Amino acid sequence: MSTNMKAGAAVAAVVLLLFLIVRPTTSSGHHFKVTATEYDCNVKIADDPRPLNKEVLSTVAIKCATPPKQTSLVLQLQYRKDGSSPWTNDGDARAFTGIPGPDYTDINITQPCKAGSFRIAYQLQGVAAVLGTSIQEQQQFGSSKDISQSQCDNS
Repeated sequence: MSTNMKAGAAVAAVVLLLFLIVRPTTSSGHHFKVTATEYDCNVKIADDPRPLNKEVLSTVAIKCATPPKQTSLVLQLQYRKDGSSPWTNDGDARAFTGIPGPDYTDINITQPCKAGSFRIAYQLQGVAAVLGTSIQEQQQFGSSKDISQSQCDNS
């Protein structure tokens, strides 16, 4: 193998390694942090809204390197019939109120399936670990997913 071929192979290997390191991920989410002593949590959408057993299911996961003293991660499925309609809350909200650990904990939320667009909304609330101040992060939203009536019927 010539020197040029070896150099070309080395460059190709480096490019492939960089691609594997910085490739985009399909999950979305948010990192919430207020100093390392108060709270440091990651929330991600583990499963965008999808039809399952005649319901719409979405899963959000939380983990905290430094958990708040009290935690309330509130999830809400939102719905709109078509692209021109406003987003509305669909059903009751669901809250995770435990102390998140260093590994992701999944929280599921479901509503009866119907045709239209769904997205998940989530908000982290609680009491900070050391100072004991109330925390209420800004509400975050997942991607919109269109679900047809036939998907609901066949789920």
